[in-house]
Order: sequence, then structure tokens, then C-alpha cells
Amino acid sequence: MKPAPLRIRSFAKINLALAVLGRRPDGYHDIQTVFQTISAGDEIEFRDSSRLELVCEGLPDVHREDNLVWKAASALASLFPARGAEITLRKSLPAGSGLGGGSANAAATLLGLRRFWELDIPDSVLVSQAEKLGSDVPFFLTGGTAFGSGRGEKIDPMPDFPSTHLAVVFPGVHVSTAEAYRSLNLGLTSTENDPRIHRFRAQVQSATAHLCGIFNDFETSVLNAYPEILEAKEFLEEKGAAAALLSGSGSSVFGFFLDEESAFAAVRGVSRKAWRVFPAKTLSRAEYFHKMFG
Repeated sequence: MKPAPLRIRSFAKINLALAVLGRRPDGYHDIQTVFQTISAGDEIEFRDSSRLELVCEGLPDVHREDNLVWKAASALASLFPARGAEITLRKSLPAGSGLGGGSANAAATLLGLRRFWELDIPDSVLVSQAEKLGSDVPFFLTGGTAFGSGRGEKIDPMPDFPSTHLAVVFPGVHVSTAEAYRSLNLGLTSTENDPRIHRFRAQVQSATAHLCGIFNDFETSVLNAYPEILEAKEFLEEKGAAAALLSGSGSSVFGFFLDEESAFAAVRGVSRKAWRVFPAKTLSRAEYFHKMFG
């Protein structure tokens, strides 16, 4: 019997805290970060097919072989060569926005195909594939709130951050991740820990997290280099955000608001044509998986 079509959501992330520790001999950077999933995202649909196929809506400039959905599906299909699927990716998140959209798509594809193909495989198999696909991909197999270290691929789940409403602004500019790292002018040797992130992590674990504790080491260089991103952050602050921050190495910024109506009001106040804006809320780990497959 053919499997029924499966439609799932692929949710974005923000970085509540992000410390860049230094550059490693292999050219990557050691980081420590607190990831958080949010309710904005894309949609992926799986349908029965004798071979692996990908249709992508809303991402016209990315070749199939470069799409992380295709890479994730191909990697899993290589372990189960008799399987096929017609996959449709419907993009809503802007590419290159610091929200982890591509990484989230990859992880959701691994999770979705495991269910669609009814594969009896442990999480460790998916984690192994995720680590090969990108530094952020393993986090999206976990969702919720989590501490990331190494290149970001080492994931330690944390207690859920309090449910909070936010508004996200993508100002329509793209930040080169490589250039963002270069602008930090770090040495070759990584430090082992950053006390700021461990203080923030301890606050989350004790359920006393304060928004004033959020930080991102990329902000100084990125905001100076991209006035459009600084303008977006200042816009959220002017609209009453309790705290606002750059996500990842950019270029989106997010602001926390006291309630849903305040977040919607901030979004309605945007008149700049180049900006993409949307309200969202933080997702707990349970909400992440429920809404992904719900």
C-alpha cells in the first residue's frame, strides 16, 4: 500500500546568546550559543514516488544539488536505496537571514522521511547525517532551547525558555558568514568558555532567564557594516521591544514583546518595501515536534 502524503512544518531558530571563542586550525570557529526555535517557518510535503524528486517553491536561485533538502534526502536514501519520494519545499523564510531556514529544512527532511518511509532507525543515525550537512542541522533534530558548542553541532538540550512573543525583521540585505567571522579579528587559538553565556545558561536552567542577558558577538561588526540592519534593530526598540538582537551572523533581527498584540502592532508599523517582517513566538521542545507533525 502506498504511504499517505505527509505534510510537516520546518521551523526557524534565533540565537538567544552567541559567543565566538576563536578560530580553530581547521578553519572553523568554536562557538557557544543558546539556540531557540520559533514559530515562523517553511512547509515540506512528502508524496509517494518510485524515485527521489524535489520541487522547490519560493527559492528560485538555488540549484537542486545545492539545496539542503535534497542533500538530506539523498543522504538518507543512500542508506535505503529502494526508497523514493516526491518532496515539495514551500519556502517562506528568506534565505541567508540568520534564522537557520536551510538547516531546519534539512533536519525536518530527515525526520519527515524517517516517518514517511517508516524507518526503524535510532536518532543517532539522523544525528550522524545531520552533522555532515551543516553546523546548525543537529539542533533542529532537538528543537526547543538548547546549548550549542563546537561549531554549533554539539547539542545539549536545556529547559524550555519561557514562552515569549516576538517580531522578526529581515531588512533585505545579506551578510556573508565568512566575512562576519573575519570582521571579528580573532586569534588562531580558541578560549574554552565564555562566562557571559554560562551565566545566561544558568538563568535559563533555573527558570530565572532575563531578556537583558541576551547577546551576540557579531552585533558590533555587523551593525557597523550594515546600517540597514542597525535601522531594523532600532525600529524594534522604538516599537517597544523589551530586548532586540541580531540572529546568528545576520541579517535578521528579532525583538521580544510583552504580548502577541504588541508584536503584531510592531509588524503592522513597517512601511519599508525591502523589509520582510513577521510575528512569532518561542516554541518549547514539545510544541516544536507537535507543530512540526501536527
